[in-house]
Amino acid sequence: MSKILILKNDRIGDLFHSIEGINSIINNHKNCEIEIILSHYSKKTNFLFAIPNVKTSVLNYSLSLHEKLFLLKRVFFEKFDKIYILAPKNFYFILPFFCNAKFYAVCVDDFNSVRPYKFLRKKLFKFVVNNRKFKKINESISDLNSKLCNEIDFSNLDVLNKSPITSSLLNQNINLFSNFIHVHYKDSLFKKNNWDLDLFVKLLKKISDLNCKVVLTSDLGSKNYNNFFLQNFSFLNFENNTSFGLNNFKIIYLHNINIRDLFKIISMSNLVISPHGTMTVLASYLKIKVIDIFDTNITISSFREFKPKNLNYNFLILKNNSSKVFNKILKFIK
Repeated sequence: MSKILILKNDRIGDLFHSIEGINSIINNHKNCEIEIILSHYSKKTNFLFAIPNVKTSVLNYSLSLHEKLFLLKRVFFEKFDKIYILAPKNFYFILPFFCNAKFYAVCVDDFNSVRPYKFLRKKLFKFVVNNRKFKKINESISDLNSKLCNEIDFSNLDVLNKSPITSSLLNQNINLFSNFIHVHYKDSLFKKNNWDLDLFVKLLKKISDLNCKVVLTSDLGSKNYNNFFLQNFSFLNFENNTSFGLNNFKIIYLHNINIRDLFKIISMSNLVISPHGTMTVLASYLKIKVIDIFDTNITISSFREFKPKNLNYNFLILKNNSSKVFNKILKFIK
């Protein structure tokens, strides 16, 4: 049986930029052994790949020397037929010198650097180039991954597992979640643009006044903002399996929710409002309506590169003028 290796030890949002391409690889190689290398950031998304001929393994996002030697040894001794480099780390482009596999890769041409050097690309069987120097014609990273991985277009045949096993806490309270908008708080972005917690809560209340529940998530941890949300809203606490104020809530906070439960919640949402990243890319994969919030320093080329595929997509730039942001979000919702 032929063996396929997919190198995608990346962050969760980046994984979902490659998800259509990975889906195509699996569809094109149903009679092959496929291994997908994830990172410690994304390893808990392995439920997506619960498919008989597919397995996952884990390497660090930044490879240690030991991991590099381990991967070199595997590539040299194991007879992989194809290797897909979907995380364009410089080290991966020396692997073709150590085996006879066909290499497929996403390459990057940036303003001041290229990955890999042009002479190394001669060792690749097929590659696509994320050319950041040509702003008007660049394709999204999702498009490039699909272009690289599609031998036959299987974009409409999704074989990935979208039904993860969820926690008992979520299962016991699943009936609470209907007709809701999911809002994600990212502290660094809101603080940078002079949005304090009181202003953010004002936005949540304006949304909840539209006769729609608000489900709130935030970055994991026990920071001041996590504690603030726990003290001021109904909550499900996935860290210690507790809950509070679940009767007739307008806003509920899901504290330290795990990726499987988060996947389920997003799949049930009417709309996801979040700073650009995992939430908006994941929601787009699930074909959920999105309002994608960007920082003021976003460039046109970066926007085009990372804009997710989604027919129900809106975006805004987060600015200090809160009234304009409020009005724009409320207009998108209506």
